[in-house]
Amino acid sequence: MGLFSSDEQINLSPPGLVPVSAWVSEQLPDSGEYLLGLLGFLSPESYELAAAEIQRVRHANGAITDHGMKDIRLRDWKSGPLTLLVGLRVKEWIITGVWASYGLGRRQRREVTTMVENLVHEQGVPAAATWAVASRPNGPDVSYLAEQLSAAYDEGASHITNGDVIKAFRKWRR
Repeated sequence: MGLFSSDEQINLSPPGLVPVSAWVSEQLPDSGEYLLGLLGFLSPESYELAAAEIQRVRHANGAITDHGMKDIRLRDWKSGPLTLLVGLRVKEWIITGVWASYGLGRRQRREVTTMVENLVHEQGVPAAATWAVASRPNGPDVSYLAEQLSAAYDEGASHITNGDVIKAFRKWRR
């Protein structure tokens, strides 16, 4: 074992549908709720429409995933609030992959990162974090992931202007 390697035994077989741990998901911020908090100034009708649209793209486990948002890009105003959500979530998969693989050797790090990034895209951050914690009991601390995601959401929110919100809602569903 070298300075930057690990002998951890990690099961890297495809996990299938990961049952999300309640204690893991409770610690993690939710990008959908974060965006709705930012949009709290909207009229009640617009706010409810945004909440329904965000709810539409949630996975069965309650997490925000890429399902229903694969074709949405930054500044794609016709997608409404989902465009804003894409901007908030842009770093989720990178942050979660790095967090899950921290302290592993090169080969294991690459394999764990790939597995976790795929889980983020398919089942959301809570499922990926649950898998990482279950696979590496002495590994990553969920509170650190929560801090990193919150900071990424704050950074993403700093790029959203009032004009962006106006464009998103004006051009949405035309």
